[in-house]
Amino acid sequence: MKLEAVILENFRRYRGQHRISIAEFTTVIGRNDAGKSTIMEALDIFFGGVTKLDKEDLSRGTEGDELRIGVVFSGFPEELTIDRGAMTSLANEHLLNEDGNLEVYKTFNTRPARITTKVSARAMHPSLEAVRNLLALKNTDLKALVRDRDLAAGCDLNNNPSMRRALYHASAGELALVPTDVSLAEGDGAGIWKALERYLPVFTLFKSDRVSTDQDPEAQNPMKAAVARAVADLSNELEEMADQVRTMVEETARRTIEQMQASYPDMRLANELTPKFQEPKWSSIFKIDLSADDGIPLNKRGSGVRRLILMSFFQSEASRLRAERDAAQEHNVPIIYAIEEPETSQHPDNQARIVEALRAVVSAGDQVLITTHNPSLAELLPVESIRFVDEEPGSDKVRVRIADDDVLAEVADTLGVLPASVPSTGIRVAVLTEGKTDIDALLNLYDVLTASGDLMPFDLDMVFWAMGGGSTVKDWIERQYLNKLGIPQVVIVDSDRDTPAGPTSSKARDIVAMVEDEDNITAIVTEKREIENYIHPDVLVRVSNGTLEFDGAWNMDHDRLPNRLGEAITAARAVRRVEFAPVTRDGAAMPSLDATKGHCKRVITSYLFSQMTADEVKARSTRPDGSCEVVAWLDSIGQHVR
Repeated sequence: MKLEAVILENFRRYRGQHRISIAEFTTVIGRNDAGKSTIMEALDIFFGGVTKLDKEDLSRGTEGDELRIGVVFSGFPEELTIDRGAMTSLANEHLLNEDGNLEVYKTFNTRPARITTKVSARAMHPSLEAVRNLLALKNTDLKALVRDRDLAAGCDLNNNPSMRRALYHASAGELALVPTDVSLAEGDGAGIWKALERYLPVFTLFKSDRVSTDQDPEAQNPMKAAVARAVADLSNELEEMADQVRTMVEETARRTIEQMQASYPDMRLANELTPKFQEPKWSSIFKIDLSADDGIPLNKRGSGVRRLILMSFFQSEASRLRAERDAAQEHNVPIIYAIEEPETSQHPDNQARIVEALRAVVSAGDQVLITTHNPSLAELLPVESIRFVDEEPGSDKVRVRIADDDVLAEVADTLGVLPASVPSTGIRVAVLTEGKTDIDALLNLYDVLTASGDLMPFDLDMVFWAMGGGSTVKDWIERQYLNKLGIPQVVIVDSDRDTPAGPTSSKARDIVAMVEDEDNITAIVTEKREIENYIHPDVLVRVSNGTLEFDGAWNMDHDRLPNRLGEAITAARAVRRVEFAPVTRDGAAMPSLDATKGHCKRVITSYLFSQMTADEVKARSTRPDGSCEVVAWLDSIGQHVR
C-alpha cells in the first residue's frame, strides 16, 4: 500500500482540516516551529509508533473535544479475508473514496480521563436506509434482511460478505452513494480493518532530537525498522503460531476454570472467570543491538557517526530490495521512512550522499518523508518533493503548499538560500546547466576532445559550474541570482525536440527569451533532444562486451535515451549475463543493472561519455556545415578563460 496523503484535523497548529499530499519522496520545508514535525508525529500516532497523543494535541480554539488524523492509500489488496475465511473487497463493501482510494481516519476524543479512539473510512457509501449500515450488522440480522427480501437463494447465509453483496445488488439502482464516515470499529468493519492492518506500510520515525541513553534511538531505530520489516513479511507464519498458542492456552484456561467451578462451587469468582487471550506485539519481542569492536558504546560516539549508521541502513535496505525486485520477488508491505533533518551533524560532502541514499530507498519501492530547513540540503532536492509549511497571510493559520515557481520564491526567502559559494578570485565564467548530470557530461566531453587535440584546453578552475534549468530548488535559485555574481554566463539547455524539425520546448524558449537582451549571457539550446542524445551507440556495445546495445530502430537523436538504456538493460538481463561495470567520474562503482531513468541518465553522462572516442563525439555532433556542435559549446566557455 502506498501513502498518498495525510489529513490533519484540529491537531496542534492544524486547526480545521488540512490535506497534505505525499509523494514517493516528500520534503517538508519551513521555519522552526512552522509545523513540519507535526506531520511526522501525526503519522507516527496513526501507525501506532512511539509518539503518544495527549489532550494538549487538540488545537486551541477548537469547538468540541475531537481531533482526527487521516491517511489515504492506493495500492491496497484487491481481496481481504475476514471472519471464518470469508473473502471480500473494499470496492464490494463500498469503502473507497471518490478517487477510488482508501481513506481512513482515527478520531481521538480528548474529553474523557482516558483518550478514546475510533477508526472509520471516508467512503462513497450507500445512503439508502435499507442498506446503509450493513457492515455493522451481525450474521443473524443479515439473514433476516436477506430472507425478508427473498434473496437467500442467491447467496451464502453463513457468509456475511455474500449476503451484503446480494443486498447491495438488489438495490443497485437506488444505493445513492454519498461521502460517509463508515465505522471500522464494529461488526465486519472491525474485521476488515484488522485484515487491512496486515498490509499497512511499516512507518518508522527518526527524530532529530539527541538522547544519551545506552539504547540510543539513532542507533537502535534502524534495527527496530529491520525487525518491523521481518515481522511484517512473516505475518502469516506468526499469526498461525499465535493461533496455535491461543488454542493451547485457552484449553488450559478452560480446564482450570472447570476444575475451580467443580471444586469450589460456592465461590462467585469461579463462575465469572473468562479466558482472554492478549494478541502478541511481535515487534516488541525481538530486539537487536549494535556494538563496536573496540568496546566503546555506540551512543558515546559522535552524533554524525550515529546518523551515518542510519544512512547506511537505508542504503543496505535499498540494495536488498532492489536485488529482490530483480529476482521478481514481491513485497506487500513497504516501509515509510520519516526522517527529521537527515543532514544533522553531517559534513557538507556527506549531505549529497545522504540525498542519493534516500533516493535509492525510494527507487527500491519504499517511501521517504523528510523535514529540513537547511539551505544546503534543500538545494539538492527535487521540486516535486517539496511541501512548504507557513502561515496564511495576515493570520496564524498554518498552510501546506506544493512547490511551484511562486512558492519556491518564498522558500528561497524563508531559508535564506543564495547561490553556492563562489571563490573571490579566479572565477571568470559561470556555466549554467539543467542538472549535475549535464555538468558531468560536459566535463567528460572536455576530457575526450582536449586529449585528441580537437579542443583547445582552458583552465577548468576558472569555471563556476551551476545548475539552473531543471527540477531542483538549486536550479531555480541560481537562475534567479547568478547574474549578481558579475561574471559572464553560458547557459546550456535541452531543446526537448521530439523530431529534427520539431519546436524547442517552451522551457528552452523562455530561458532564451529571458537572457536575449543580456550582453554577458550566452544561451545555447541543444540541437538534439537533450545532452544524453549525443552518446554514440557503439560505446555501449564496447564497454559491455557486446551484452548491451541500443536498438537500431530507436531514434538516437530524439528518443529519451535514459529510458531506452533502461529498456536495453531490462531486455538483456532477461536472456543473458550482462557484463557491465559503470563507474562515476571519481571512479566509484555504480549499480550495473539498475534500469531506472535517473540512474541510466547518470550512467550515460558520467560513464559512457567518458568512454567515447573523439571521433565518436564528432560523429554524433557534426553539423551539415562541418562544424562540431559539442566543440562549439565548450569553446563558448573557453573563450572567457583562455
